[in-house]
Amino acid sequence: MTIPTYQQPITPFLKIWQQSGFKTPTPIQQGVYWPIKQGQPVLGLAATGKGKTLAFGLPLLETLQPGEQTQLIILEPSAELVIQVRDVLQPYAQQVQMSVQGIVGKANLQRQLATLKKHPEVIVATVGRLTELLDRKAIKADRITSLVIDEADLQLDEEHREDTRQLIGALPAETQMILMSATSQPIFTELEKWFGYEFERIDTREQDAQQQHIAHDFVEVGNHYKAEFLKQLARGPLNHTAALVFVKNRGSAKTLAKTLTFYNLKVGLLLGDETSQQRQRVMQQFRRDELTYLVTTELAARGLDFAELQMVVNYDLPNSLTNYIHRAGRTGRMGRPGVVLNLGNDHDRRNLQHLLAGHYQLSQVYLTEKQLQTEKPVAKPEKMIRTAQKWSIPKSKKDQPLSESSSLRKKAHKKNRLRNKKNIGKPHKKLI
Repeated sequence: MTIPTYQQPITPFLKIWQQSGFKTPTPIQQGVYWPIKQGQPVLGLAATGKGKTLAFGLPLLETLQPGEQTQLIILEPSAELVIQVRDVLQPYAQQVQMSVQGIVGKANLQRQLATLKKHPEVIVATVGRLTELLDRKAIKADRITSLVIDEADLQLDEEHREDTRQLIGALPAETQMILMSATSQPIFTELEKWFGYEFERIDTREQDAQQQHIAHDFVEVGNHYKAEFLKQLARGPLNHTAALVFVKNRGSAKTLAKTLTFYNLKVGLLLGDETSQQRQRVMQQFRRDELTYLVTTELAARGLDFAELQMVVNYDLPNSLTNYIHRAGRTGRMGRPGVVLNLGNDHDRRNLQHLLAGHYQLSQVYLTEKQLQTEKPVAKPEKMIRTAQKWSIPKSKKDQPLSESSSLRKKAHKKNRLRNKKNIGKPHKKLI
């Protein structure tokens, strides 16, 4: 039996899908649709901004039964991604009389327990709070039919793997497993050993790369002048739009935000330690272009979707290709043009070129006349200033010759003495 090519969502989803800007499914949406709908374990790898949420979300919503309690769990690494994925899937779920609930660790537990009594068919959650709710029997694990691990490269790395495995162990053995990621992870080659069965691997990253329109640029600037450069960037190339700025840690983010605020720029911070309401507020401000810069770290901003974002600035350069890919993926979403602007010295440029070799072409650019240009500006010759010796001449009588003016200031005359001649003064008369 020949499986038909996935052309578009089912009728209840079609209008919303088209209103979101889709005309045809992206490569990852086409690739995973039938394996997921048929209940297979799937590993989906696609470039950032290629519609992975709908790639797994729509076929799964087609398989769920309304009113049959929670059947699908989607794991996300951060509270921001929980809210984002919930908001993307909720309109589609409502079209088939289902609901989606987001569960994060810092939210009110009692309120979450009360909402769970409504038995949402889909739960999007972070690992810690979800494990707690399963331990409390607030969610019936035996009803779960599918588990999606989004950003799987992060949630299955050495730091997070044990927590994720503990949660998987609380679910039925026959639960369909779906892993989605933009970058690979060594564990992806050993999934059969970890899970006991093979995964259908769908990798569209090479195909996605051909459809991307992201420029990867480098500006040579010293560490002490980077903040000043951002001020000049805001007055020129950004042209009243916004940029996402990545730094290495929270301390650097707070310091930079203070400096940019001193420059009268509108700046927001996204560090992961804010309340859910604070995070949502600052992201909404950023999406509405009410901020010039949103300063963040790669962990705090991982996976976030800013559809119209035109520029990402690597204020501090990433230390791995994986981190660079996820940072760069915040711009150029769904084929839109974007720029990744990297700041550093010549040594940083060489290191970054080596890191990106074979993946991205790095171009050196210059900020000239409020524009980023690839042509190096011609240095202007220094002006030769000839300073003439000037005498300081006080006012003198009109008819007094200049040569006879006794007030003319000249250097004092220095007596010429032999080196060995001592100033012994006048000789004294001998006393008789």
